[in-house]
Amino acid sequence: MGQVSFLDAEMVLGLLKVAVVLACLAPFVYYTARWYARVHTANSTVSVRERIPLGANRFLYVVEWAGNRYLVAVTNQQVAVIDRHSAATASTQGEGGEQPSFQN
Repeated sequence: MGQVSFLDAEMVLGLLKVAVVLACLAPFVYYTARWYARVHTANSTVSVRERIPLGANRFLYVVEWAGNRYLVAVTNQQVAVIDRHSAATASTQGEGGEQPSFQN
């Protein structure tokens, strides 16, 4: 019976070592993931301005890229660009802060 308690003590000590290692690694992994995400999004020229759910797995996105805004429909099977709104037409609409209508 003395061996059983010895094995239990060894197992508890092993579990404590694993817990300490994981506790030390968790902040490293967290901050590394944040740094990696920041580095890869800092140089991005594409931004999603708005996302509108239309139903199960169906969305409308307003995506801005290179000074243009695109209305994009996304489903499980396809991605379709519905309309494009350029920065040139935005400057001719005036300075009232109007949102694009995405209509011809």
